[in-house]
Amino acid sequence: MTVRTVLAGTTGGTEMLFRVLGPLETGVRVARKPAALLATLLLNAGEWVDCNRLTDVIWPDQVPPRSALSNIKSYVWQLRRDLPDSGPRIEARAGAYRLCVAPGEVDAECFRRHTAAGRSAMARGDAAEAVRHLETAARLWRGRPFAELPDDVVAPVVAELEELRWEVRETLADALTAVRRHREAIALLRELTAADPLREGPWVRLVLTLVRAGRRSEALATYEDARRVLADELGVDPGPALAEAHRQALVEPGTRRVRCDLPRAVPDFTGRSREVARLTELGRSATTTVPVVVIDGTPGVGKTALAVHVAHRIAGEFPDGQLFVDLRSPDGEPLDAGLLLARLLRAAGVRDIPDDVVERAAAWRAELAGRRVLLVLDDAASSDQVRPLLPGSAGCMVLITTRTPVLHLDAITPLTLAPLAAAQTAALFRSGAEASTDDVVQEVVRRTGGVPTAVRAAAALFRTRPQWTHRQFAACLMRDHSHHGTPALRELTAV
Repeated sequence: MTVRTVLAGTTGGTEMLFRVLGPLETGVRVARKPAALLATLLLNAGEWVDCNRLTDVIWPDQVPPRSALSNIKSYVWQLRRDLPDSGPRIEARAGAYRLCVAPGEVDAECFRRHTAAGRSAMARGDAAEAVRHLETAARLWRGRPFAELPDDVVAPVVAELEELRWEVRETLADALTAVRRHREAIALLRELTAADPLREGPWVRLVLTLVRAGRRSEALATYEDARRVLADELGVDPGPALAEAHRQALVEPGTRRVRCDLPRAVPDFTGRSREVARLTELGRSATTTVPVVVIDGTPGVGKTALAVHVAHRIAGEFPDGQLFVDLRSPDGEPLDAGLLLARLLRAAGVRDIPDDVVERAAAWRAELAGRRVLLVLDDAASSDQVRPLLPGSAGCMVLITTRTPVLHLDAITPLTLAPLAAAQTAALFRSGAEASTDDVVQEVVRRTGGVPTAVRAAAALFRTRPQWTHRQFAACLMRDHSHHGTPALRELTAV
């Protein structure tokens, strides 16, 4: 038996020299026993492996010959001779050998790295990037890892890699669904349900993907297949996740309720043209990522007004719903993430809401998977409050307003609102207070500091005091100017 010769691949600019995810492959032809020795060194890359272990691996089912140690030295010599740059790679000390490899030279290490990168990409909502990494990882797999070694030697490593391969394929199916490559996702999930029909996860994904692809009758038939297998083999009913997938498959096309609960946009929204353009562009490009924008600024500067204004403007890009979530109770206290998730799931029609917050977050992500939803999270108190509410797959967008300058969330677009410029402040005041003279407008610009809430409060005060002269109104604004002028202004801007 010889190891097949292949051209080495590349990953991340580093030449991939050793392939162990299947029969061992290198850039040269290696005989069976030297291949077993090399596979053992690769299994323990960077660590010293004593000759007794090597002997057990090279002669697993027979008494080693008396010349075993000499033979091992000979095999090492052959490997050093034949492998590229192998001289410094295989180091020796009394009774042991060690193989040194660089990052990216072993396919198993590349497999783990691409899997982690794909997982991270999905967590931040970049499904296209996740597909790229996970497809790369999937292509590396050729068969049972470390095929030259006995089962009892490699069982733990093989079990870990095979479980990781399941994660790769399940997450890849999620990512393919998110970027609307439904046909490929369905084909992959059918492979998984055939390979291990007692795993409910692939069945759940397959039913939901068929629903989202518009193949409702196939989704219902698939659920029946899963229910029958579980009953016949395990004597159990489908779990909550599969039952929920079945419920979604039963919903007639076009009857899914699209929720839109955005507040009324302020009719006098003024300025912010650069910010509006930036957020609008993000919304229109939210097909392969989940843009998460965090809007912060001083109280009254217009964070919520901007978020709602933009949400109405781009609502058409998110036909599956536009949701507004007030993250605080009526008395101003931050609401718990678990409570918020329960409300969102109930509003989405989910009947069986898990007790655990982590499970609720997973159910919420599943509800949003494959859908285009705009989520406005208003007045966030902390990262822990917001993070469980974020979608997990591409196509959605999140606008977060917060009084906290920094939320520790991955891959966000920060946006800090400054007060309005003088010309915009004047325009906003004039839109709400007709017949105001220049001296009043100038005083408003000076005393409100360009804070929109204070400007609107000044305009409201001006409208309710028609008997005042312009001089009296200006004098009112000048009093207690450190708090935006008057008690009325202080009350309206203290938010």
